[in-house]
Amino acid sequence: MRVVSRKLPLPTVENCRDLGGIHTEQGRMVRPGLLVRSANLHDARHDDLETLAHRGISNVIDLRTDPERDLKPDRLLEDWSFYALPTFRETKALRLQLRDIVTRPGTFIEDLYPRLVLDDAAVACWKRMFRLLIDEPGGYLFHCTQGKDRTGVAAALILAALEVPEDVIRDDYLQTNLYMSTEMSAFVDTFEALLGPKAHADIDEFLVASPLYFQTYIDATASFGGPVGYLRTAIGLSEADLRALRDFYLTDDASN
Repeated sequence: MRVVSRKLPLPTVENCRDLGGIHTEQGRMVRPGLLVRSANLHDARHDDLETLAHRGISNVIDLRTDPERDLKPDRLLEDWSFYALPTFRETKALRLQLRDIVTRPGTFIEDLYPRLVLDDAAVACWKRMFRLLIDEPGGYLFHCTQGKDRTGVAAALILAALEVPEDVIRDDYLQTNLYMSTEMSAFVDTFEALLGPKAHADIDEFLVASPLYFQTYIDATASFGGPVGYLRTAIGLSEADLRALRDFYLTDDASN
């Protein structure tokens, strides 16, 4: 497996990777310390948060639902800005999740990715995320629970906007398999308690970043002409927006 993003040695922040150093199709490079992906920060020690701050992070985007945040709230530094941008509306998401686990076991995560592109709540989330990155540029850490699905789509969209090749974006997505915790979240445990054996195939999917899931995300953007077309059409990014993103988050200097 090709290692694309840089794993940060933070013992209490799981699956934490800096997108800095990834190269674009034009030979530019993502600036280190500005775009970091991870699992949640609930167990983060102060020294690990200080390390993130020293590297440039001053903003956190939490993609989890309200119940997930309430169950395991992030630990933050006092001067950090925090943005709760859930990709799902809780009631609708839970209803669809339970329906699919019962009627189509083993397909939950595969079916999740089109929703992360097409659902109204997801579109609203990505619109807000990109406006933050463009209008309030700085160092951002973005995360969900494990740093795999919602975080993976967020990273994929950001890297697409920065003109990173699709195969590199896919490899960054798959790199999660090297670092993700295999401990089940309370959210997943709830499914198992409610549904018993029917949930096992879906629970296994929570622990794997699969090429199939990434391709399902790509396929969901096909009607827009691909991820960048999706960003232009559904998210409403202009050429000036994309240029601003690239001007701030990319560098021509390999030593930067």
